[in-house]
Amino acid sequence: MSILGISDFPQYDNSIESFEMHTYNPYNNNFSENDEIRIPIHQQDIYILPSASAIYIEGDIKLRGKDDKPIQKAITLTNNPVLFLFQDIRYEMNGIEIDRIKNAGITTTMKSYISMNEGESKVAAIWGWNLNGTTSSQSFSAVIPLNKVLGFAEDYKKIVMNCKHELILNRGNSVLNSVSLSDDVAYVKINIQKVQWRVPHIKVSDYEKLSLLKLLEKDKPIKIAFSNWDLYEYPILPKTVKHSWSVKTASQIEKPRYVILGLQTDKKNNRTKDCSKFDHCNVTNVTLFLNSHYYPYESMHLKFNEDKYSILYDMYTKFRQSYYNIPADPLLNLINFKDSAPLFIIDCSRQNDNLKTGPVDVRIEIECSEYLPENTTAYCLIINDRLIEYKPLSKIVRKLS
Repeated sequence: MSILGISDFPQYDNSIESFEMHTYNPYNNNFSENDEIRIPIHQQDIYILPSASAIYIEGDIKLRGKDDKPIQKAITLTNNPVLFLFQDIRYEMNGIEIDRIKNAGITTTMKSYISMNEGESKVAAIWGWNLNGTTSSQSFSAVIPLNKVLGFAEDYKKIVMNCKHELILNRGNSVLNSVSLSDDVAYVKINIQKVQWRVPHIKVSDYEKLSLLKLLEKDKPIKIAFSNWDLYEYPILPKTVKHSWSVKTASQIEKPRYVILGLQTDKKNNRTKDCSKFDHCNVTNVTLFLNSHYYPYESMHLKFNEDKYSILYDMYTKFRQSYYNIPADPLLNLINFKDSAPLFIIDCSRQNDNLKTGPVDVRIEIECSEYLPENTTAYCLIINDRLIEYKPLSKIVRKLS
C-alpha cells in the first residue's frame, strides 16, 4: 500500500470463518510395547490442517525395587522422553504412506537440536523437551506438535481436502531410553493410557468454498512438497581411528540436501545414561562422499581435547540460516554443544550437475585422534526432498520423488 494512499479503504481477510480443534482416537486402546497405534480420520468432506495438528499422550510410570515392591518417588526423565517410546511414526493419505520417521526419539532429538532456538525450546517443554532432564511424579502428559515429528507437517502449511488420513505410531520394545534410573530401582514400566490426534478443521467462507469445489470437480493434481527425515544407524562402530560407512545408495529423487552425523557411546537402552545426548569421540574430521564429490571441501582439523572445534560449531549455527532462511540463533552455546550435541552437520544442498543424473552412493568417512570407544553407535540423519501428488476427486495419491 502506497504511503500516499490515505483514501484507500482497509481490507480484511474473512476467507476463514472458523478454526476448530477436533480430537480423533485410535482403533483400539492397547498401547503396550511393540503395539501399533492407528488413528484414522474417515470423514472426507472436511478441510484439515495437518501442520497445526498435535499428538496428545497421557501415561504413568511404575517403579519396583530390588525386593519387587512398588516404589513411590519422582523419577528423572531424559530429554524428549515421550518420543523415545516410539520406534517409528508414519502418515498415510488414502492408504498410501507419504512420510515416515524411524527411531522417533533419535530422529526428533537430532532435528530439534539443530532446528530450535532457546525460545522454541522453552515452548517445547509441553512435549517433554528439556535439556537438563525432567522430573516426573510418576505420571505425565504431552502435547507433541506434528510439525516437530514429520517433515511433511513442518513444510506443508496448507489444508488437505477430500482425503482419508491415518496416523500410525509403533511403540518400541524398551522404555530405558526415556528414563534415568537410580540403583534402588530394579524395574520400570511406562504405561500409555491415552493417545489422541488433535486436528484443526478449517471452515471457509462461501466464496472460498465455491473456489475449492471447482478445484475438486476438475480433479486437478495437487502437489505437496516437503523435506523427508531419513535416519540410518550403524549399531556398533569398529574400534579404529578411521572408518568408512556406506550409508545408502540414493535414487535421483532422494538426493541428500543435508546430512547430520551423531555418535553415542554405550547409551542405547542403558538405564544410567541419557540417550538424548551425543559424544564427540575425539573425531578430527568427517567427510561426506556423494559418488566422487565430497563435502566439506576442506578438512575440519578438530581437536576436542584441546577445545578446538569452532569450525564444527560454526557449521551447526549456520544450519537454521541455510535451511529455514532465518537469522542464525542456535539453541546451544559453544560449551553445551560439545557436552550435549556435537553433531556433524554437512550442507550438500548445492550440488554439481554430475549428481543430477543417476543413483548417488552416500558414504561417510570418520577420522579420530584416538580409537573409537567400544559400543559406539553412529546415527546418520539425511534430509532430502520429497514430492507427493494427490487428486482430491479420484483420491489417487502417488510419490513423484
